[in-house]
Amino acid sequence: MKKEALVIGINKYLSLDILDKCENDAEDVSEFLKKCGFNTEVLLNPTQKDIIKSLANYKKEISKDTISIIYFSGHGLQMEGDNFIVPSDANVSITEEIPYLCINASDLLLDIDIQSEIMHLIILDACRNNPFKSGIKGISGGLARMVAPMGTLIAFATSPNMTSIERKEDRNGIYTKHLLSNLKTPNIPLERVFKNTRTNVLQDTNGKQVPWEESSLHGEDFYFIKEATALVMYLKKELIFAYQELTVNTIEFSIIDGNNVRTEKIPFSKATLLFKKQFDEHKSTIHPRDAFMVLFNFQKIIHSTYKFSIISKTIDFRELDRQIINQTPNLTRDEVSQFQKILLTMEHYSSIFAHNDKFGDLKSLKRDIKNHIWVGFKLDGGILDKQNLIIEDLDFVNQNIKSLNEIIESELLIGIMDEFFKA
Repeated sequence: MKKEALVIGINKYLSLDILDKCENDAEDVSEFLKKCGFNTEVLLNPTQKDIIKSLANYKKEISKDTISIIYFSGHGLQMEGDNFIVPSDANVSITEEIPYLCINASDLLLDIDIQSEIMHLIILDACRNNPFKSGIKGISGGLARMVAPMGTLIAFATSPNMTSIERKEDRNGIYTKHLLSNLKTPNIPLERVFKNTRTNVLQDTNGKQVPWEESSLHGEDFYFIKEATALVMYLKKELIFAYQELTVNTIEFSIIDGNNVRTEKIPFSKATLLFKKQFDEHKSTIHPRDAFMVLFNFQKIIHSTYKFSIISKTIDFRELDRQIINQTPNLTRDEVSQFQKILLTMEHYSSIFAHNDKFGDLKSLKRDIKNHIWVGFKLDGGILDKQNLIIEDLDFVNQNIKSLNEIIESELLIGIMDEFFKA
């Protein structure tokens, strides 16, 4: 899923009370989001023009599978039921200027289709006292309730029409301090993060400040940090050598090109596809050279699958499965399914390779064994003169087409492992 964030913090106002924690809030929130993989833009003390421009560019980056977060720490206000965030250059002298010199909080919303997978969070730590001089009327303390459109959660530092509390000794505002603490706690779903933050702020302020949310989020829970990350790293560490054998290690594949034969170094996955095509073209051939090249390529594939089988025997699938079961409470259904699928598929192919060793020794092509380890192939000097042996071997492979296909049709395993390792 794509992750995008726009973080705004304003301490320095040209004509309003100066704040002292909002830049810290923005810097700390943005640092956390970046560590979580969010493409994050940070605006410190931006003007109205800066915010409008960044919002416009930000919305262009939102696609149908985006997790979006807009965070604001600074002065905010409500007027006639509408909420506004105040840019650094706002110089408001009368109430009527507010819509033109400030940013309507509704501009932070996204137009989300009901079938979209977008999840949009707006976090407003802006529920402070009326920042303007008392002569400006029609402005209420705190922020008003907002309707959260489909797929949106709007979080406020305090409840509607109430103002938040500040402490000089803290680096962050009370709300953002506790929000960050909960965001950094692993395995807490998003909604629980805000519920825990509310509990913490209530306790910290003796009930004087009550954080608030409006939400229409749906679908599976979202986690900022999951200890499943450690499980993924563990699984990748255990499976990496088997993965490399099938996807990274190369095979010197002989390609029949008319009257010529050329050799290319290609990944195992590509070799299996080329072999299928080559075998179908030459399985009935009587040309000893072409038939031998088909068999030679096949033995190289068999050798690679043999090495995969040996490597897979070192993997304790039972222990890996136990680790997944232990972490199941911290995983989504999709993650559990993905992990189990890769283990089951690897076990399946390991079994296929181990039980289809019948192709290891062909009459025209022998294994080269050193120290009881299969290291390659032995070729007789006049092998191409032994046409009957070559054709018999090719016919033997053709007769065992089912076992052959089981070995070379490993795209499913490769696809699953690619998806896992490249995620």
